[in-house]
Amino acid sequence: MKLRKLFLASLLISSISLADISGRNSSKAEQRREIQNNTVELDLSYDFSVPGETFRISFTVILPQTIPGKQKILSIRYSPKPSRFFHENGNRYAEYVFVKPEKRMKVEIIIRAELLRYDLINAREKREQDLSEDPWFEDFLKQEMHIEKEHRQIQEIAESIEGQTEVGIVKNIYNYVIDNLEYTLHGKKDWGAVKALQQKKGDCTEYSDLFVAICRAKNIPARVVTGYTMRFDTDSSKHNWAEVYLQKYGWVPFDPSSGDVENFIFRNRAFDRMRPVYLYLTNIRNDEVLDDFHFARYTYWGDKARLTDSIEFKQPSPPFQKTRRHSSSSRRAFNGPGPVKLIFILLSEIQF
Repeated sequence: MKLRKLFLASLLISSISLADISGRNSSKAEQRREIQNNTVELDLSYDFSVPGETFRISFTVILPQTIPGKQKILSIRYSPKPSRFFHENGNRYAEYVFVKPEKRMKVEIIIRAELLRYDLINAREKREQDLSEDPWFEDFLKQEMHIEKEHRQIQEIAESIEGQTEVGIVKNIYNYVIDNLEYTLHGKKDWGAVKALQQKKGDCTEYSDLFVAICRAKNIPARVVTGYTMRFDTDSSKHNWAEVYLQKYGWVPFDPSSGDVENFIFRNRAFDRMRPVYLYLTNIRNDEVLDDFHFARYTYWGDKARLTDSIEFKQPSPPFQKTRRHSSSSRRAFNGPGPVKLIFILLSEIQF
């Protein structure tokens, strides 16, 4: 754990200006020099193995969409072409249906996207004129699976956290989560906010769940974001972070697990600055379309079919930070130069 924190600190040191170290704020010119966007290509590969007699396979995967100010989806290529596309709850999905599937099959989705830097600093500089509430605004104040805002412990914590401003309250919640959780890799099953609090540890999913649960308990709308990222030190590109609705700025992203460092300068920087390395997929924490899994699900009829998925990020030139962040489902770490390919086992299977 100490080595991980030292590594995170070294990443943050590399981007802190002399003005930050001396305790002064960076100038606007320095802020403008920070990387504002990255164009990336993401290759998602899904490999099916059908050892027995399987009559049919249905496979559904969530697709990224353009989000103004956060990301632009430049193109998506499919091989083979999906059986259909559909939208539900603001998300876009591709569904594949294979009748009498072959023993080996492969689905490949290649996404080219421009990732735009958006964080608290940007939100303050580019305040939207129209901050009308999200149509599902109330949904992000409710209790739900993994985000147990009504639990006694969560309520007691929320009551104990104060701040002079809304941002100050959110920052104190952010610091509380970091101070009370230790980053760890555990089994593939999500724990949720309460268990993470009781165990005093978790991965990016637990950090985000607890952060969101406390925000909601303070009556501040918040939601967990699922997607991919190209930063930090361990596991895969699969990642969870959070967004909070601030009355002055609208929906603003925060990544509490990335701020888990002891030095207050680095932690403060991580709170209000996020590099353009996040590819958003969904802000629905428990997606019924995916049977509450994060990225994809498949159903088979007949003998058991198996699925592995791999992710390859192709970095632009010149490359930005060649590091990886943890996954909510994979526990295999990889670091190295050039394109990175990581393999996972999808457990979102249903048999009929």
